Amino acid sequence: MEAKKIIVLGDSDSGKTTALEYICENLTKTTALDYGKALINDKKAYFFCSPGNKRFAFMQDVISKNLDGAIIFIDNTIGITKNNMKLIRFIEEKRVPYIIFANKQDINNKPLNIDVNAPIIPTNAITGQGIKNGLERLFKLMSNERMKFKQIAVAA
Repeated sequence: MEAKKIIVLGDSDSGKTTALEYICENLTKTTALDYGKALINDKKAYFFCSPGNKRFAFMQDVISKNLDGAIIFIDNTIGITKNNMKLIRFIEEKRVPYIIFANKQDINNKPLNIDVNAPIIPTNAITGQGIKNGLERLFKLMSNERMKFKQIAVAA
């Protein structure tokens, strides 16, 4: 079974670790990195999450090597921050599929007003609302990306 590497990014307190606790079988938490694995619809995934603190920004480069997809968490009670936009650009430069979790829908369920080439999934990391749907969408995007790559390779 092929495993997928997914990084999880977002500002501090946006719900990244809470969601990973919901998703992953055993989540390992350290000062500089959270790591876990999960089986999503019979597909194995490894999740890597760097803290949202600026002092750990270097970890994004470390954990983004050979990744298959990404999840960007946005705290919907705050909205889009400069750091969120920086993270989106960072992932778009990697040219991998990604989704945005507009988290904390229980507090503010207004839609995010942002123009990106990624699905925006309303979520509540505490209850798990939207998490499974978002992961399924990300896996579909990663599968579509892989099919495009195969078609390009065959055509060459």
